[in-house]
Amino acid sequence: MKKPLILGVIAFILDQFTKSLIVKYVSYASVINVIAKFDFFNITHAYNTGTAFSMFQGKNVFFSLFISVFLLALSIWLYKSKGKLDSLQKYAFCLVIFGGLGNLADRFFRGAVVDFLDFGINSLRWPSFNIADSCVCIAMFLIVIDLLFFDKKRKGV
Repeated sequence: MKKPLILGVIAFILDQFTKSLIVKYVSYASVINVIAKFDFFNITHAYNTGTAFSMFQGKNVFFSLFISVFLLALSIWLYKSKGKLDSLQKYAFCLVIFGGLGNLADRFFRGAVVDFLDFGINSLRWPSFNIADSCVCIAMFLIVIDLLFFDKKRKGV
């Protein structure tokens, strides 16, 4: 279980480090064009007090409490289930936990989640996100892969 935890801690540190750089060196709402072709990739300093895709803005306290309870429950479950899970599952759940902790730390210490990765093509933009969000998305991808390809093998189907 050490390697998934180490990956989670590294992801958390990288998330918090990059967010602190954005807060310190990039003015709020400013855009730094990184890949100019089709306006593909920008660094954009944004804050999110809602959920994914900036839905339900202004509910920071509610989401902080909800995420805290969810992460605590998931951590307890992961600890109790660690002997029953394979490596892919352990990595996935550690990424969910540490990604969630990265955004939760923002909510507690900054009052909002710092988002800064901005991708799109011209005016078609994906909502800004951060490394913690990426960890959660990668974890969900790993869980889907596990369910599609490995779950049947474990069950002998």
